Amino acid sequence: MQSLLPKIKKSGALAFAASLLILGMVIAGCTSPVTSTTSTSNIIPNTNTSTTPVRITDAPSDQILAASLTLNSLILTDSTGKVTTNLLPANGITFEASHLDAVQEPLFIPAIPEDTYVSATLIYSNAQVAYVDSTTHTVDLVTATLANTTQTITFTAPVTISNTTTSLLVDYLVANSITISGSTVTVTPQFNVAVVPIPSTVATTHKGKVTAISTSTNSFTLTDPNGTVQTIYVNASTAFADANTSLSCLGTACLTTFASMKVNALVEVDTIITPSSSTTPPPGSLLATRVEVDDPGTTAPKMLLGPVTSRTPTATGTPATSFNMMIRQLVGNSSATPVETVDVSVTGSTNFLLPPRYAIFATALPFAPSFTASTIFAGQHVAVVTTSTGVSSGAATAATVLLQPQTINGVITNIAPSGAYTVYTVTLPAGHWLATMTGQTTVLVYTNSLVVPLTTTTPAVSATMRFNGYLFNVSNQLRLLACVQAGPPGTPII
Repeated sequence: MQSLLPKIKKSGALAFAASLLILGMVIAGCTSPVTSTTSTSNIIPNTNTSTTPVRITDAPSDQILAASLTLNSLILTDSTGKVTTNLLPANGITFEASHLDAVQEPLFIPAIPEDTYVSATLIYSNAQVAYVDSTTHTVDLVTATLANTTQTITFTAPVTISNTTTSLLVDYLVANSITISGSTVTVTPQFNVAVVPIPSTVATTHKGKVTAISTSTNSFTLTDPNGTVQTIYVNASTAFADANTSLSCLGTACLTTFASMKVNALVEVDTIITPSSSTTPPPGSLLATRVEVDDPGTTAPKMLLGPVTSRTPTATGTPATSFNMMIRQLVGNSSATPVETVDVSVTGSTNFLLPPRYAIFATALPFAPSFTASTIFAGQHVAVVTTSTGVSSGAATAATVLLQPQTINGVITNIAPSGAYTVYTVTLPAGHWLATMTGQTTVLVYTNSLVVPLTTTTPAVSATMRFNGYLFNVSNQLRLLACVQAGPPGTPII
């Protein structure tokens, strides 16, 4: 298969940082004053020491590869007219939203005053957008025009924050927020903020670097791509896996237990929120159900996360000597870094791996998947483990390349059984960036009994659905092994 995409064109300085997942942890600090003339008697005191999880998601546009925005202030107003302090730090936060399509990134546990709220006021700046031009087939990185810089979201019904039963879901509706007219990109941010039940069984996945380990509390701290530090607990039920076990752990001891975990390891963690009845770990804590070690961290490496946008040579079937990718997130830094496009060199010692999570879903697949230097293609999402220097002058060298889950959406045009799988033929929307990159308009989606439904909608012919999973090109046909199924873009994930 040949990519239709030439080198990426940069228009303006793209200051992508990391994801919305930082929001919940930042709320826990809540030290900044309200940016208004409201008297202190109108401020809700935050004496609460228990916590409220915050979940983050996104409903993206078909053309959009990345969308970032800086949130400068978030204030809640209660039913009596009183307001919280600004729940964000004085310098705000910058998030990238497109990688959150049909997923919810980490459940954080901020301390928010328990109250009944009627609205949320947001102040924001610095809108950045990357999109695939449907005419030139280039990826354009632009500083967008913000149509406004603040909004107040009035809830359709008052929402009650209870730190033992509810969590806050923030949905950035990218598809409804971004318009592209020629070379002009305008962002009119639209958010959906809702209170939903605390999920005690459905896990969310996040990546980061291990920065400290406590054997006395059976916990470790994880620094995410934004530089935010989280405490993750483990117990006897936590499953450990090493992405490199098939390669004798790249010459290191396999990290398959908590005792073998090391500081600087790059990990992927599934967490749930511990219920109010929990004593160990404390209620509202992040408890790991699965820890995947993507790199042992002996050389303090960096991990680059994002979609491949082109490869050299362009045609699959011959080993790639390099590929270009958009870095939406960078794991391994102590603070957030701008997202950029990078040329990644592939050497004879570069390892191409399917991660342990893939094996959970890939039982008796009715097609033969392959992820190698010869089969990698523009449109796949990957994680590149590089050296401690990471990216230098827009270039990096890959030590390991791991295939990552990604989301596709479209209309189901056919449903057929295939062994233990149900196969959905999904037609991509016209102008979808994946269709533009690959020249293909349909994806065969393979689901089995392990797929996690994040919607009450049952997939049916003519229904629009989203599926998150591992993408392959087999016999010139895009095929996705699904891990998650969700409703159409714009539908909040509950």
